[in-house]
Order: sequence, then C-alpha cells, then structure tokens
Amino acid sequence: MMMRATFFILIVSCVAFVFCDKNAKIVIVGAGAAGTAAASKLLENGFTNVTILEAQDRIGGRVWTTKLGEYWADMGGQWVHGDINNVVFDMANPLGLVQKSTGNISFHKMYSSSGPDISKEIATKAAQIFLPEDEEIDLKSLTTGSIGEYFVNRFNEFFKAHPEIPAKQHQSILNALNLLIMTGDAANSWFDVSARAIKEYGEVGDQRVNWKDKGYSTILDILMKKIPDPSKELPVINNTIFNSQVTKINYENDGAVKLSTSNGNKYEADHVIFTCSLGVLKADFEKIFTPSLPEKKINAIKYLGFGHVAKIFLLYDEPWWELDSYFLKVFLWSDEDRAELEKDPERKWMLGLTYAIPVEHKPKLFCLWLASDYSTEMEKIPDELFKNQTIGLVNRFFGRDYNITLPNEIRRTMWNTNPNIRGTYSYHSIESDKLNAKNEDLEEPIMKNNKPIIQFAGEATEPYQYGTVHAAIKSGFREADRLMKSIK
Repeated sequence: MMMRATFFILIVSCVAFVFCDKNAKIVIVGAGAAGTAAASKLLENGFTNVTILEAQDRIGGRVWTTKLGEYWADMGGQWVHGDINNVVFDMANPLGLVQKSTGNISFHKMYSSSGPDISKEIATKAAQIFLPEDEEIDLKSLTTGSIGEYFVNRFNEFFKAHPEIPAKQHQSILNALNLLIMTGDAANSWFDVSARAIKEYGEVGDQRVNWKDKGYSTILDILMKKIPDPSKELPVINNTIFNSQVTKINYENDGAVKLSTSNGNKYEADHVIFTCSLGVLKADFEKIFTPSLPEKKINAIKYLGFGHVAKIFLLYDEPWWELDSYFLKVFLWSDEDRAELEKDPERKWMLGLTYAIPVEHKPKLFCLWLASDYSTEMEKIPDELFKNQTIGLVNRFFGRDYNITLPNEIRRTMWNTNPNIRGTYSYHSIESDKLNAKNEDLEEPIMKNNKPIIQFAGEATEPYQYGTVHAAIKSGFREADRLMKSIK
C-alpha cells in the first residue's frame, strides 16, 4: 500500500512539474514574422503563458500586405526568395498559395534621364554579368573583398567588348547597376558588401516565387493555423498586446526578467524572446538592456549591416506598359543630372530610383524600387510633393516610349523612418568581415543557471539567407525549440 502511495505521489509530482514548465512566463518582444513563428510554435506545443508585446497596431513587422484598389499589395516582403530548403515555400506551396516564376526577368532598355537610352539588347547582356554563379567569384583576386570590386572588373571588360556604348555613359551604367544589386543587399553601395558572404549565402533556387493574387501576410495565417482550417487558429493575436513598445529589459537579478513599455506598463517573464529588427538594436540596445549585453553581441549589433530599400506603388485604371512579359525598366541618371540632384534636398531622393517592374497577378499595379540612403530621403518628402514628383519621374523616363496616364493612387513604403523598424534588412559588409561580426553572436542567448532567459530571433540572427522572411520564421522556430528543450 505504501509503495502504491509513493508511486502515486511521484506521478503527480512529475505531472505538476511538466504543467509548471508549460506555464513558464514567456514574453516575446515583437509580433513580426519571427515573433509570430515563435509564439505559434509555443502555443501549439501547449505553452499557455505566452505574451507578445508589439510596438505597432498590427502583427507582421516587415511583412505587411495592405489593400490598394482592388489588389493586395506587399509593402514589405514580396517574393518568397527560394524554393530550396525554404520554410515559407514548404508551408505555402502544398496549399497552392504560391507560384514559381515563369523564367528569367527580361530587361527593357536602360532609360536615361537625358541622352541616349541603352538598348534592350545591350541591357540584357549586361544583366547576365550581375547574375554570377557563386563559384565564379574568386575571392583571392579581390583586393578589397567587396562584391563591388568584382562587378566593376567584370563591367570594365564588358565595356571594352561593347565600344558602341559611349564612354561618358559608363559610370552612369555602373551607378544604375550598383543600385539594382543593392535592392537585394540593402547596402548603400556594392563596395560595402562582402563578396565572401555572397559566396557563402547558400543555394536558394527560384527567388521570385509570388503569392498569386494574395500577399506575403498569408504566411502569418499559415503560422497561426488559420489556414487551412480557421477553426484551428492559435490564439496568437489574442495573446498580443499592441502599441506596446518595449523600452527596458532588466535581467540583472536572479529572479524574473523585468520589462517596461513606453506607455508605462510593466511585465515580468521567466524567458524573453527578443525579435526586434537589427535597426532597432543598433539604435537602442544601450538603452534597452540592463546590464549591458555581452561584448560579442554588441560587436555583431554594431558591425553587421542593416540597410535601406523602398518601394513606390502606382495604381492605374489600365496598364500603359507591356503585359506579355516580366521585365525591369532600369533608371539611368546622367552624370550632369546626378550632380544637379545632389544639390537639391527636395529631389535628391530620386537618385535612389533603380528600376520599375510590374506586379504578378495585379496587372494595374506598377512598382518603382529604390535603394540606399536615398530611400530614407524619399520618406521625408511631404506627401503631395512626393506624389507630384513621382508622376513627373514616370513621365520623364518612360513618356518618350509610352502614353502615360495619371495613376489613381500612389503609395510608398516608410520602413526607414519607422522608429520600430529603422530600415529594411541585414547584410554582411566588409566591416563585418574585418571586425568578425557574426550572425551567430547575435543569435547567442543570455543564460542563467543553464537556462536561456533572453533569446534573440529575427532574420539578422540567421547565419545563412539572412535578410529574408523565411530566415526570420526559421529563427522564431529555432528559439521556440531552444526554449522547449531547455525546460523539459
């Protein structure tokens, strides 16, 4: 009888231990892709005391699909960058929600601000240069280690092979293609980006998988189990407290981690998963964390790159551009026009224009992409002036070849001046290499008593394929798994 009683007490104690672990107080800072992924996984696995503190009034972070006319437009992440080992593609494709690209992007002309345009034939040949296979990049041949050095060397050879391109346009073409590549890497210049990191980025496959007539926010519903069965939706949104910007995280004592928000609210947690952008960390890590973060993590925060990209959507009654192909229309500023714009604070942002592109499955939407710090300048222009400037730019570059109509609506992204984001996505710079700044150091949790008390997630914490939504989601799953393993 005594043995039975002892066994019963032992069983009850074990159940209580598991129950208590599942009720550990967990606070996730940020309801972006990483935070939503972490919260979904924890809730799905029976953790009941999960709170998400979100600075904005919606979930998604840099994933934001909004209504624009009759369409859903992606103000943030737009394409699924890869169909190989990609958690987003693996979740969405079996549900029939995404579509692979139909082939390579074709180039139209490079449209010059003044002077002759660069023909479609020459532009297409130039495009092949900046789509190298990773093995083509010989790091030993580069004195600076930048991807810019590699491309400039290649393009100088290209110019020699094409004497029909006027020498006075060589630098304009290099400027345009520099920005074109920087829409992918988010740096100010290809001379800032590490060639080594590009080689090590990893194979991704098709980088232009689209969401058909929907948008990237669909992935949030998949994570929360609202898709495919709404009745199985996880209570992520119910557990999210919006308009709650975390301003302080104090982990100096052995007890609970203490968090404060800008609206004066206080929270305590056994475990914190911090998912804010690298841009927020760069600006505020010294103010947020007490005590100071470990030196390796500070080094990663300071010297991993976090850059600036922007989009402008124009909605028309009918498309004035071709619908029979998927194309890039590249902007080419002459040296004279560039010098003039650099002196004009209200128009300087125009130098960030890189290309125009249609939007898959949304035939009346036309999208302009910008890169570098010029995109931040664009966000500071008053709205009415900005819209008039944009209409003028479209007419200036494309009006010679098309009958341009007035758009019904113009909408721009505002990630760079958003204090809760402060940019777009991360990259590895030359400085990152020199100062040994690593994504793994940014990822490393802060431990006490062999348990993670503060964990870090977000696209910049992933060592491979950082700068993407799928990296953010992967990092959220990673930290949820880490936490579950630590408290079993």
